[in-house]
Amino acid sequence: VLGLAGEDEDLPYEVEYSTFVGGPAMLQAFQGDAIDIGFVGSTPLIFAQSAGQDIVAVAGWASETASFYGLVTAPGVDDVDGWDDVRGKRIAYQRGTAGEAVLLQSLDDAGIEPDEITPVDVSQLQVAATLQGGGADLGISIEPLTSGYLAANEGAEQVAGADRITDRSSFLIATRGTLDDEGRSAALADYLSRLVRSYSFLGENPELVAENVFTEVYGLSPERAAELQAENGETRFYPVPGDELLEAQQRLADLFVEAEQIPTEIDVAAQFDNRFNDLVEQEQGS
Repeated sequence: VLGLAGEDEDLPYEVEYSTFVGGPAMLQAFQGDAIDIGFVGSTPLIFAQSAGQDIVAVAGWASETASFYGLVTAPGVDDVDGWDDVRGKRIAYQRGTAGEAVLLQSLDDAGIEPDEITPVDVSQLQVAATLQGGGADLGISIEPLTSGYLAANEGAEQVAGADRITDRSSFLIATRGTLDDEGRSAALADYLSRLVRSYSFLGENPELVAENVFTEVYGLSPERAAELQAENGETRFYPVPGDELLEAQQRLADLFVEAEQIPTEIDVAAQFDNRFNDLVEQEQGS
């Protein structure tokens, strides 16, 4: 994102990137004091607070119209048209990630208890292979991996999507130690400013994402890449936490308690730090 917008140049500080498959591994790195900031969905914030980790979200953003998450079938599974049909099915997803949030919220909406399905806990990157190999009937997939999976597997289809703010949102999270350190906090403010400007630039130039990310990195056809970019609409930052997000995040945390994934109820307001809200508003407005 920063590179496509030209915002990754002339940084007055050093940045070292590390890649993690899912929030749980990233939270372990935070626990080991190996990283200062990270990019996550809604679920890792809940698990971090429940575990007593001093991590907060300092910025949040979401696509305008759609989530990247959806429920897809394995090739040959043709008796599922939506969430009402998943009882007794094996569903592949990664625990502790936004994929599990999609699952719990969608089951709750359909009046289905978590123990009425069989969970298949795999990395998000292994969902497609699990479905192809017959290890699950359904999977929680994420774009642009979903488009690649459907193109390569005749008979597979996406039968449901997810469009809550917790499904569409991404967060920039930081440790309290980073925020309390004058130098690192200043660097974070500058980095966040560049991130906001980058998303604004790409909102005006969506073809750059379609060409350089969806086609070049993930191998989607130019036609599907353009469709996917159009489906998601513009990405906008919003103040954290905000009433809509707080309500949705609290419901999600309560569902994790009911599913016995976290031990006790939590107040999700503690997951957010609003010190950069004015900065984000200023950069997005400019």
